Amino acid sequence: MVVITGASDGIGAAAARRLRGNGHTVVVVGRSAEKTRTIATELKVDSYVADFTRLDDVERLAGQLRAAYPRIDVLANNAGGVFGARTKTGPDPV
Repeated sequence: MVVITGASDGIGAAAARRLRGNGHTVVVVGRSAEKTRTIATELKVDSYVADFTRLDDVERLAGQLRAAYPRIDVLANNAGGVFGARTKTGPDPV
């Protein structure tokens, strides 16, 4: 069983589609309830909603997954990141 976070759009949704298409059992996790439900309905898979910036959401999700699935074979942690401004740390290559 494969759990994919950040699966409501972009690379996460594409990975979920590919893995499901290859016959894997997939569970999608996303921050947006509507977008996550859309992908889950399309793929006919289970879905969960969690905002990983909120520890209580993460703990709730962990409990839900633990209760629903005896084993998770793959966790594809694709939840988005926050990136700061680009900084230069050395001279430009020649």
